Amino acid sequence: MEKLIYLLDRAEAGSDNAALSAALRTQLVDAIKAAGGYRITLNIADLDAPVLRDSPARIAGTWDRFGAAVHFWLDSIDARAPIEVAIAALCPRYSGYLVTESTPQSFACDWAGGARRPGVTQFTANGKPADVSDEDFYYNWQIKHSAISFDLHPLRWSYVRNAVARPLTKNAPPFRSLVLEHFRELEDFTEESRYFGDPKVVEEMYADLPGFCDASSMITGPMSEYYFD
Repeated sequence: MEKLIYLLDRAEAGSDNAALSAALRTQLVDAIKAAGGYRITLNIADLDAPVLRDSPARIAGTWDRFGAAVHFWLDSIDARAPIEVAIAALCPRYSGYLVTESTPQSFACDWAGGARRPGVTQFTANGKPADVSDEDFYYNWQIKHSAISFDLHPLRWSYVRNAVARPLTKNAPPFRSLVLEHFRELEDFTEESRYFGDPKVVEEMYADLPGFCDASSMITGPMSEYYFD
């Protein structure tokens, strides 16, 4: 079993991604299943307007060009070719990654399969700072930061970490971390008093960021989420 993630650009910067969302949830899901893919998660960047209105700091980097993230599992990565053909037909600008998944905070799927998951997913992608060793990067991110993140975001519903093993497409951005953090309600994400917990932990988080996050490459923002078996 291998997990793959593909990041797709928007058709045009700042678009609402409505057409891309519909195509992914119908055409692409069928193509992934036909190629043997399963446990499919789609994230669509379609919540910019309310977040920019209420909490613009939640969006960073070149988010206005980022359209969607497609996650799925294959028994063998060798079967991915027809899926990439289907992705390219819908979105010619995309990048793919082979990842290892960790779920420090799991969740039960208590909504209908294929329906929009309640709430909002914060998607974050970033590279490793050049002056940080691999050993320190993984310690700072997966051990230290992950531990404090529960106090940092006390209303978070789930937390899924994806560590990039290698890129699968040419010229893919050098991301090393692809993270999903989900909140049950949009206000849990946009309202400062609900998004953040202990102020001392918030200060600690900002102090720790240079140890695992290359701010120059980071993108982060709100997404809708859909899950298909």
